[in-house]
Amino acid sequence: MKNSILFLSFIVYATLIFFVDSYISLLVVFLLNILAMVCFRVKLVRAIENMIKLLPFILLTVVINCLLANYEYALMIAIKLILVCNITYIYSKTTTVRGIANTIKNLCMPLKLLKVNPEDIELLVCISLSMLPIFKREYSQLKDACLAKGIAINVKNMKVILMKLLISIMKRVNEIEASMIEKGYGET
Repeated sequence: MKNSILFLSFIVYATLIFFVDSYISLLVVFLLNILAMVCFRVKLVRAIENMIKLLPFILLTVVINCLLANYEYALMIAIKLILVCNITYIYSKTTTVRGIANTIKNLCMPLKLLKVNPEDIELLVCISLSMLPIFKREYSQLKDACLAKGIAINVKNMKVILMKLLISIMKRVNEIEASMIEKGYGET
């Protein structure tokens, strides 16, 4: 129950940030984020490193909003994105994959009325979230292998890289499927 309340609070908080229209309110949100980092003992250095990784996306969004709207609106969007990315980082560091999957299962309990099994949803969420770091590692290894062979990482060669990544992903999916079959999952 605690995880469900925390999850729903996170979703509502992150969504409400986009409805804030004043810089003073955004300052209050920033202070709330800092307070959350202190309360949950999230390291500031790691949060800054994470934000630096997301900076190209945020800057692209700012440029697009400068072109389509004005610089003040673009700045407001950038601040909101930084705050949402920060609170998302805090949530991801304070919750396990299993905890998120269990929370989503609990929130999907009303779907039993429609004959949907929440345990299946929990399993799908758990597998999906667990596979993300594996995909990231596979891509990194593939990128390093291409660089070692002298293959440039560009749009022209992306088709080959994505094809090899897709093949690797399919192998992983087959391994998971075989493991689930051996464990008897889904048998009635």
